[in-house]
Amino acid sequence: MRVVCRRWHALTSEHHFLCTSFSRSTGHSIAGFFLSDKLHSKFSYVPLRQSIGNSHQIVPDLSFIPSTPAVDKGQIYVTGSCNGLLVCSRPNIPVGYKSTWYVCNPLTRKFIEIAVPDGITHFLHLAYDPSKSQHYKILASGNYNIHMYSSQTRSWRAAVHFDESDYPFRGLHCYHNVFWSGSLVWVVRNHLVRFVVDEEQVVEMPMPRRPEGWMCAFVGESGGHLQMVGFTQEERLAGVLDVLEMQEGSSEWSLLYRVDLRRVVELYPSIRMTRPEFPYLGLRYSIGTGRMIEYLALWPMHVVREPGEGGRGGMLLFSIPGKIMCYQTDSQKFSIVYGEPVAPGPDTYQFHWYHFSPYNPSLFAL
Repeated sequence: MRVVCRRWHALTSEHHFLCTSFSRSTGHSIAGFFLSDKLHSKFSYVPLRQSIGNSHQIVPDLSFIPSTPAVDKGQIYVTGSCNGLLVCSRPNIPVGYKSTWYVCNPLTRKFIEIAVPDGITHFLHLAYDPSKSQHYKILASGNYNIHMYSSQTRSWRAAVHFDESDYPFRGLHCYHNVFWSGSLVWVVRNHLVRFVVDEEQVVEMPMPRRPEGWMCAFVGESGGHLQMVGFTQEERLAGVLDVLEMQEGSSEWSLLYRVDLRRVVELYPSIRMTRPEFPYLGLRYSIGTGRMIEYLALWPMHVVREPGEGGRGGMLLFSIPGKIMCYQTDSQKFSIVYGEPVAPGPDTYQFHWYHFSPYNPSLFAL
C-alpha cells in the first residue's frame, strides 16, 4: 500500500492507523529471539515459528545499521527489545572507548543513533507502548541517578536522584528487565523493583507468599501479564520451577505453571555442577572458606503464555550449557531450539550467558 502513492504512504504510516489495523492481539507469541554473546563475539537471531506455530518466516537483518569495521570490527549486539524495537550497541576498539548505541526497527529498517552522556555505566532499557504513543523512552543508571531519554525531544535528562544510602538498585544481580504496564521491572535482591515511567517513581512490588528460602530467578511479560519464575534451593537442584503471574491492574500473584525439568537433568547430567558459594539470590558469601555448593547450570530465560484466562498451553525457554531449550507446558515435552558446543575449561561451572531479547516484528516506526 505504501508504494502506491504519497497519500497512501502517509496514511499507512500514521500511528493511529497502525494501532487500529495492525496491533497485536493479547497473548501473541514471540516470533523469535536475539542472542548476543560478547565473550565469544557472536550475534544471532533464532526464529521460533516451528515451536509456537508462527507461519510467517521473518528473519530480521541488522545490516542496515552502519558500521566502521576498522573501529568496531562490524560487531553489533542486541541488548534489549520492547514491542518490536531493539536497542543495540557497537563496541568501539580499543577497549575502553565508548560504545555506539542505536534504537532500531528491523522490520521497517529504520534506526537512530543514541548519544549516551558520560556517567551512564549500564545498559540502556527501552520503554515503549505503541498503543499509547508513537514515542519511546530509554532509561539508564549512573552515579545514583536514573537518566531518561525521550524520542520526542531526542535528549537526556536526570529523572531521579538517590542518595547512596537509599539507592534501590543495590544488589541488582542481572541487568535483564521487562517493560510491563507502563513500568520497567527488575529483580533486585530477590525482590522486584518497578520504575513507573510516566510518574518517574521507583516502587517495590509485592512478592508472592512462597515457602521459606524461595528465590526469584526471572521476571518477564507475556500476553499482557507479568511472569515470575522461582524455586527453593532444593527445587532448583531437582529441576522444578514455579511460574507465577500477575495481571495488569492487580497486585496479586497466582500460580501459572509448575514446571518439572527432571527429565532434562537425567539426559544432561553434566549440568549438575559445583562451584564456590557467592552472594547470589540470597546465598551467603563464603568463597574465602573454599566451601563448594551443588547447583544446576539451568536458567529460565522467557515464558510464553498461551492466550486466554487459563494460559495452560504455554512454554518456557531455558538455558543449559551451550543450549537453549523449550518446554511445552501442556505436553510436558521439551526440545532444543538453539545449541552449540561449549569448550571445556577451568570455568566450566559457568554456563553460557547471553543477552536474550525476545522479538516480535512491528510496523510501528521510530
